[in-house]
Amino acid sequence: MLVDLSHVAATTMRDALATVAAPVLFTHSSCRAVTDHPRNVPDDVLAALAGNGGVCMVTFVPQFVSSAALDWDKAVRAEMAAAGLDPRDLEARPAFLDARGGPPCPSATVADVVAHVEHAREVAGIDHIGIGGDFDGTPELPVGLEDVSTYPALFAELLDRGWSEGECAKLA
Repeated sequence: MLVDLSHVAATTMRDALATVAAPVLFTHSSCRAVTDHPRNVPDDVLAALAGNGGVCMVTFVPQFVSSAALDWDKAVRAEMAAAGLDPRDLEARPAFLDARGGPPCPSATVADVVAHVEHAREVAGIDHIGIGGDFDGTPELPVGLEDVSTYPALFAELLDRGWSEGECAKLA
């Protein structure tokens, strides 16, 4: 059985790591210390992955990797709630945004994703991180990471920041 902790609360992450004998997996989560989204993984949980043998795969969801996108999303959710709409209703959201006007969600970038990848490497170690783009789980993606054909841009940025080819191969 594979235990994926990407959609659970931090308390559940910790409880799972304290309970399981097999490695756990975060298939599409990022680092809470970089972007304070509740779906992102706190540093104590990232650090525990080494002892568990688990892996955290950094996602590309803009609200998970960009604080500006997260703040924009929080404001939209609050406005929807104030208008009597359920902010979790993804079908009502486009019409609400059209009627609302205002600025669009700030774009996330390759650099935003790299910040999470580098933080995860520092805390969990290179053997416990991966890439979990989540291309089918979000309508927007970071500029420069729109699909798997753009992965070379991510690896080029990591190489420019001093990552070795071996470290990039482990991440891949």
